[in-house]
Amino acid sequence: MSVWLWIALPLLFLVGLFVSALKDTKQVEKTVMKNRDKMKLRQWDDEEEERKKDDDWGVPPGSYHPDDKDSDKK
Repeated sequence: MSVWLWIALPLLFLVGLFVSALKDTKQVEKTVMKNRDKMKLRQWDDEEEERKKDDDWGVPPGSYHPDDKDSDKK
């Protein structure tokens, strides 16, 4: 009997966590649908283009290797 308790109680705990997470997810979905017009939604395509512009440091990819700088002095 005690072996079943050691197996069943942790499983019930995990199932409870899973069910609770599903309920929270449903609640968040309802809240998002209700308040969607108040949110400031972003266009993901525009954000990726801005990120690409920010990542341009003026050095072509693969042309600068800091380890090579030390080998030139030798």
